[in-house]
Amino acid sequence: MTDLDSTARPLIGRDRARETILLVAHRAIDQGGAVLVTGEPGLGKTALLADVAQRLDGWTVLRVSADSFESDLAYATVETLVRGLAGLGGTAIRPPAPDDDALTVGRLLLDAIDALSGPVCLIVDDAQWVDEPSARALRFVVRRLSDRDFLFTAATRPQQNSVSDLFEDLASSSVNHARIDLTPLTVSDTQELAEHILGHAVSRRTATRLTEATQGSPLLLSVLLGQLHDTFTQALHPAGWDLPDTAIMPLASAISAALEGADVSVRTAAEFVAVLRDPLPAPVVGTIAARLGERLDLPGAVTRGLVLGTPRDGVLWVEPAHALLADALAADLTVERRVQLHRVAADVLDGHRALRHRVEAADTADPGLVDELLTAALAAADQGRAEQAMSYARSAMHLATDGELERSLIELGLLAMRFRLHEQILDLRPAIETLPPSPARDAVLLELRTLSRDVPGALELALRLEAAPALTPDERAIRTHVAEALPKVLMAMGDFSGVLDHLDTGRLHIAECPAPEDVADPALRWLAEPDEHLVRLLGWALNSAAHAQRPDLFGPLTAELDELLVQHESPAAVDALVARSRVFILGGDIERARADLAKANELVRRFPSSWTAGFVRTIYAHILFLVGEWEESVTLADTAVALALDETDLSCWPIALWTSTLVRAGRGESEPVTERLRSAAKADPRITGSYDGDLPFLARAELARALGRPEHQLRATLDAEDAATRASTLGWLTYRVDALATLGRAADARAAYERCAAPGLWRPYYGSLRWLEGRVLEAEGRAADALQAYREAAGESPFPFPDAIAALDAGRLLAAGRATAGSGAAPRSETDRAEAGVLLERAAATFRRLGASAYLARAVQLLDALRAAGDTAPGVELTSAVDPLAPLTTRERQVAHALAAGMTNKEIAERLYVSVTTVNFHVRNILAKLGMRSRRELRALALPRRRPVRTDRPVKS
Repeated sequence: MTDLDSTARPLIGRDRARETILLVAHRAIDQGGAVLVTGEPGLGKTALLADVAQRLDGWTVLRVSADSFESDLAYATVETLVRGLAGLGGTAIRPPAPDDDALTVGRLLLDAIDALSGPVCLIVDDAQWVDEPSARALRFVVRRLSDRDFLFTAATRPQQNSVSDLFEDLASSSVNHARIDLTPLTVSDTQELAEHILGHAVSRRTATRLTEATQGSPLLLSVLLGQLHDTFTQALHPAGWDLPDTAIMPLASAISAALEGADVSVRTAAEFVAVLRDPLPAPVVGTIAARLGERLDLPGAVTRGLVLGTPRDGVLWVEPAHALLADALAADLTVERRVQLHRVAADVLDGHRALRHRVEAADTADPGLVDELLTAALAAADQGRAEQAMSYARSAMHLATDGELERSLIELGLLAMRFRLHEQILDLRPAIETLPPSPARDAVLLELRTLSRDVPGALELALRLEAAPALTPDERAIRTHVAEALPKVLMAMGDFSGVLDHLDTGRLHIAECPAPEDVADPALRWLAEPDEHLVRLLGWALNSAAHAQRPDLFGPLTAELDELLVQHESPAAVDALVARSRVFILGGDIERARADLAKANELVRRFPSSWTAGFVRTIYAHILFLVGEWEESVTLADTAVALALDETDLSCWPIALWTSTLVRAGRGESEPVTERLRSAAKADPRITGSYDGDLPFLARAELARALGRPEHQLRATLDAEDAATRASTLGWLTYRVDALATLGRAADARAAYERCAAPGLWRPYYGSLRWLEGRVLEAEGRAADALQAYREAAGESPFPFPDAIAALDAGRLLAAGRATAGSGAAPRSETDRAEAGVLLERAAATFRRLGASAYLARAVQLLDALRAAGDTAPGVELTSAVDPLAPLTTRERQVAHALAAGMTNKEIAERLYVSVTTVNFHVRNILAKLGMRSRRELRALALPRRRPVRTDRPVKS
């Protein structure tokens, strides 16, 4: 085999394994090394080794793959290796003869490999099929090369064989070795793989469904995603996508291979387990088989990889090895055979499982079963089991006759409303549209039209529902819901005055809400929650009062909402708090916005079915960025991204991606910022929410400033203005003034500054007005005036990052000796030198705490220059406040701070929505980059702590 190029190919979920092998390879140059990779079929052993081979620059890589059909042929594996050696040229070696002894063949191979220059890597794939004579010859070779620049790497299934014995032998005599057990891909890995193959993101719910269906097999996932590309692009909602029946087709060959030569009882066992699906004790499966007069070989099906067997308290429990394999097996059975199996299972089993098998066995319309399913759905809903309730209701819909179909569709729609699972019924909208009008049908349709962006249709329905007489408790419960649903439609139309005009009518209808026990239809009782609807109505009204410029309403509405929220914690409370926080942000009251969002963020963990669940995390992450809590900000923003595509309201997804770039931009991380902005740009512009559309341009501008690129910074602000809407908070103007001043364009900087100073929406979130004035003054050559402006701007403010930048600018002018009444430089006074040191130290401390390494480097450079010039004033000690975490990426910083706080890897994984394996990988990288040997050393490191933020400070401008 010839040398391979070093072009890296995507390898999802195997970063840690790859880095481990490469580390062993690096050490092997001096002392030799060995790696054994184990894993079940389809977990990516071959892909991992191919990826590693590509990265071994300067190595001669010899790859050989054993073959199951030649495992009983002497020296079959060696012959493959000989052909590879012959292809290198100048390493002629005769092929081994069947009667050669292993030592002779081993010496021939050793001479050929010894003749190769530079380090050599021998990769043996599918090592479980290596014939015994080849294994003995390889043992002879590898043992004699183990102390030179040689790496032996083998991949095998997790079973003992001659090659794994060889590895164990080498490991016992060498410190440079590693055994890697590949595990299935996690949900996060599946999301990454899906985005790579499909070209767009999938929701966490969809990724979970795919991971469970394939048991995290990269091979099955890759095949499946390739086959399903078109069905994903046609999905109405990324979390509502279902695995189509056609997905099982590519697996037929895998089943055929697994069953080759097997007894019929093995196939029968695999088929039974595939149809039964749920984990069951083997004796129960045996009982079902006995009633059907069938003989099963469950251990044989386990051995063949079609059934997963797990001992529990001495009893073997069985379930399908892969959901997709089970589908493929079941699809090969006749309908009569499957129905027969389900009927017997329904008799043998009980509870939920029996009901599910009764559904599967139903071959005619059964009104009694439909009624039982809808009753079970409501019972599951009352116990909070949303997915089970939806599953029952969908089954009822499929089994319903014409007379029962209307009821089934409406009850399914009401369940989706109750649990905010509208994405699961978007495909049913046409069927619901054709139903006869009724208050319940129209309530379901109102929400589907709203989410489908059919605003005129939604408004027509909402007005009709509001105007219709409500004569029964059921009708009044529905009208109570409409009282807070109509404002959502009006806000989507931009009719904020209409929301306020509706307020009194909405209050009246909510006041007439019946008690739950008075509602006759149990599917509607959950709507009889007047406080829920009133809290939401007040939230929408507050938001509308701000947009309609009715400050007279804001105070009374806020007081009323606060009184309700004292004893009301619910999804509606989340929505109201988020709505009000957006008003505070527009008005410049960051502290009150932060307080509302902090409370909403706590509530959303208990009530994830709120309309604004995604916006809670996103907007709060933005606020935390502004007030200097960057670690919390980026963690929350990343969580928002991870969960955004699972939300009913998709409009938060691009905004979550934008917000997740802010901290990374401030830290100068170009690639993650670009990647996230590119992903956000793929979103349908019709679904993008209204919250601060300036964020992607602000991130681009901040990244350019962190990297010292004022031209790019200015370009981002020009793009922002071109794309601005009336909801823009004009934050990009701050970056424009700064960029123009840096470029020396004083007149343009002055004009941009005047736009900030004029009354309007501009807020000092990214730099105070006084600091901006200083930037303009400095560009105009008025250094003394600029210094005074910087000094004033560098006082206490709610925004530590721009505060530190102002201190940096003031220290820079003082250190340069330019802050005099004239335009020329003058000798620095002792007072100026002392003040410069204090300002620069203060700026450096903030940059260090935030992890803003580029800005910290500038502050430290100025401090070092002061020290070198001997300008330190008496009593002032200058320190180069280097960021101890500077080598880390933002994700690694998140993990490092969590470790320092004493969190376990499992807790960190849950916090960051990643796998424990991923956290382990990050911990290993963190310790390596920081030159540490243990987590204890990291905990001993004095990491920056949160800065307490006062709640009684006004925003400075």
